[in-house]
Amino acid sequence: MSDPWQPYLWIVGVLWLAAMAQAALSLWDGITFHRFMKKALQQRLDAVYQPPATVILPCCGVDDELRQTVDMLGAQRYRDYDVIFTFESQADPAYEAVGAWAAKWSGVRWKRVMAGPAEGRSQKVHNLLAAVAAVDEGREVLAFIDSDAIPHPDWLAWLVAPLRDPHVGAGTGFRWYRAAGGWTSGLRSAWNAASVSFLHNPAVNFCWGGSTAIRTKTFRDCGVAERWRTALSDDYQLTRAVRDAGLELRFVPQCLISCEEQMGFAQFVAFARRQLVITRICNPRLWREALALATLLVFGASGTFVLMIVAALAQRWTLAAVTCAAWLLLLSTARAKALVRQSAVSMFLQPPKWTNRDWAHDVLGVEVVGVVHLFLLLSTAVTRRVRWRDRDYVLLSADKTLVLPRNK
Repeated sequence: MSDPWQPYLWIVGVLWLAAMAQAALSLWDGITFHRFMKKALQQRLDAVYQPPATVILPCCGVDDELRQTVDMLGAQRYRDYDVIFTFESQADPAYEAVGAWAAKWSGVRWKRVMAGPAEGRSQKVHNLLAAVAAVDEGREVLAFIDSDAIPHPDWLAWLVAPLRDPHVGAGTGFRWYRAAGGWTSGLRSAWNAASVSFLHNPAVNFCWGGSTAIRTKTFRDCGVAERWRTALSDDYQLTRAVRDAGLELRFVPQCLISCEEQMGFAQFVAFARRQLVITRICNPRLWREALALATLLVFGASGTFVLMIVAALAQRWTLAAVTCAAWLLLLSTARAKALVRQSAVSMFLQPPKWTNRDWAHDVLGVEVVGVVHLFLLLSTAVTRRVRWRDRDYVLLSADKTLVLPRNK
């Protein structure tokens, strides 16, 4: 007589093996990331290669950290740079505030550019295009930064340094959310941290618009402005343009930007879903791979855990012990990846920019973050609509955007 448990054993076994294989590969990639970060830590800043640069900051409202961002932009240890602040209009409250703060700078040129309301592209991209059109002749590098990304004094120098290599199309940093508030900030920190550990791989990394530098000639030769004309995302279009030109995207760990922007759970969900919708439309392969990984890990771990409980209730102690060991091994491997990632990041971000709270939420919250990530991925499987800075957009494709009218 066949064992009635056998079909369930096969199903859970296959799920566990697939999840374990994914977790092991992910851990190995984390170890590779740690080695990359450790090697980068030994690098010294090249103070010689500092071509004339323009930093572009698109503004929309007065963010909590905008004042600090503006102050630090005026204090960069870089030989020759200027700054362009770009707005939809002078009615933006950030227009007067930024002007007052930048007026206190010493020796750094700056100007404000009004782009007008966007049509056929996101307001951010529209503002960026207006700023690029206003860049002075002779500026060899364009650097982009977000309004809530507070740079350290050598941020621009580090960001530009990789461009000395002609095979590098763009240098990029990334945002690191601190787990400095309640449980939502911890969830956001852990969710965002997962993206950091593959940025070392030029085959799959991407530009982050909040901290990216590109040679002006490369920007023009790659036709980035043309790609932006009907786009929602500046990041993905810039990434695609550089890749299509056969150039490398170089991640610069020294340009990790720590951020403590506060948001509630609903705001986090809206933020995360926007990122994932953009990813699904602009990089569907990456979205599908993320969905497959999250599905395998969640169902593999959950199925093993349920089987362990059922086996224990049925007093099948051997099966319960085996499934318990399998479940713990899977979770330990996933936690090891988070532990390695946190160790790597802590080489570059010291307290208070990185704290043990970041570590705790990432390492100990593996199961919760995995379930939330799967939910977020599934919730973006069919929609093309996103809300960004009080504007609604529909991504018709990676290259075309419909701007919906503002609610009156």
